[in-house]
Amino acid sequence: MINQHLKQAFYILTFTGLGLLSIQLHAQEQTLTPQAFAQKAAISNTFEIEAAKLVVERGKDPSARTFAKDMITDHERAGVELAQAARGEKFQLKAGLDNEHREKLEAIKASPDENFDQAYLSTQVSAHEAAVALFAKYTQQSTGGPLKAFTEKTLGTLRAHDVRIHGLTKE
Repeated sequence: MINQHLKQAFYILTFTGLGLLSIQLHAQEQTLTPQAFAQKAAISNTFEIEAAKLVVERGKDPSARTFAKDMITDHERAGVELAQAARGEKFQLKAGLDNEHREKLEAIKASPDENFDQAYLSTQVSAHEAAVALFAKYTQQSTGGPLKAFTEKTLGTLRAHDVRIHGLTKE
C-alpha cells in the first residue's frame, strides 16, 4: 500500500514538474531578448525594402507603386535607426533575409505580371501585421534602452502602414 502511494506521489510530482518546466520554457520562448527582437525586425525591414523595390520596377498599379515607394523611404530610415539602436545596445545586426522571407520574396518575383501587384500587396498585409505584433510585444516587454525608444518611435508608423495596406487590399 505504501509502495503504491509512493508511486502515485512520484507520478504526480513528475508530471507537475514537467508541466511547470513546460510553462517556464514557453515563457522563455515568449520573451524577446534585445538581440532576437532586433534581428527579427531587421529581417522584416529588409524584406519590406526588397519587396517594394520589385514593385517599383515591375508594378503596374499606381497605388501599389506609391505604397512601395513610401515603404522604401520609411523602411530605409527605420533600418538606419534600428542599426543605431542595436549599436547602442552593444551589438551588430546581421544583414540579409532568413529562409522564410527569402522564399516570400522569390514568390513575389515569380508572380505573373497580371497578379504581380496583388501578390505584393497580399504579402504586405501579413508582413505589417507581424511587424506591429513584434514591435508591440517588445515595447511591452522591454524595460528601456535604445531599442525600446526605437520601437516606441517606430510602432506608430508601422500601425499607419498596416491601416494603409488594409485599405488598399480591403483585407
